[in-house]
Amino acid sequence: MQIERVDPVAAADEASLVLREAWPPPALHYTADYLRWQFGFPGPAPQAVLAREGGEPAGFIGVSPRRFRFRGVTSEGYVLSFVSVRPKFQGQGLASRLYTELLAGLRATGLPIVVFVEARSAPAQRVLFKAVAAVDLELKQLTACQNHGFVPRASAAPPRATAAPARAVEDALAVMAACGDERVLWSAPDAAQLEHGLRDPRPRRLLLVEEAGQAVGAAAAFLSELATARGIDRVTTVDALFLPEPTADRLAAVLRAASEAFAAEATTPMVSAPNLAIVPQDQLRPAGVRATAAIFDAFVVHPKGGPWLDAEATNLEVV
Repeated sequence: MQIERVDPVAAADEASLVLREAWPPPALHYTADYLRWQFGFPGPAPQAVLAREGGEPAGFIGVSPRRFRFRGVTSEGYVLSFVSVRPKFQGQGLASRLYTELLAGLRATGLPIVVFVEARSAPAQRVLFKAVAAVDLELKQLTACQNHGFVPRASAAPPRATAAPARAVEDALAVMAACGDERVLWSAPDAAQLEHGLRDPRPRRLLLVEEAGQAVGAAAAFLSELATARGIDRVTTVDALFLPEPTADRLAAVLRAASEAFAAEATTPMVSAPNLAIVPQDQLRPAGVRATAAIFDAFVVHPKGGPWLDAEATNLEVV
């Protein structure tokens, strides 16, 4: 088995093959175009590791650049995802080798990393913990991200807040800059990252929330493609949520606007919201959302004494 550090954009076709075989339906539709977009975000160079057996791709892992803000300090970093091993190569400890090789290279950058791992996958979490310890990094667990579903109801009273596509990325940036909860590791994209986000090969919108004529929130929403036994389902999904002062009305406005943005293309009326960790629990039901079974544990990984030791939650999109 050969373990090689690769350019993730150049390796997107091989990575797509690995990911589509590794995750049986229903699962995200990992096209090569989607992966090239993910690894194309402006910022630090994306990194990836590809395993091959006799020239055949066997496993893959990668990180994509992001910007974060914690307690007023903005820093570059990464989101780690796409950990995958094709079925016929599983059971050989390959995921552990991929993690260790990638994290060893990232350690030299000194940049922090956010990782999402399925909460009910104890083996996957053990692999992450072992690799972090092996390369002498530090790991901090954040609030878990439980997926929630929202179905718009015609009889529901309209929220006091409203949401609509942002006229310019600068409007959303102003709201994002106002997000100041010191417990939260905030996603902090700049204009270049927001503009790249809108080049998602899937339909995507940047939403601005207004109340009493004032901008009070922002969110990214997109039409997720899920590979199922029947084919491709398209599900409206709220990506990253920015609410400096979250309320049930403001959350409901985001979800309703997201459902309307893709109503003609979605194969289900339900809106999926994978990360509502910044919204107080007592606001979720009044907003009309219901928890689903999907839960991801969120972690930050960084050099010892890193900058995010006191973070409790993140609003970063689950990747």
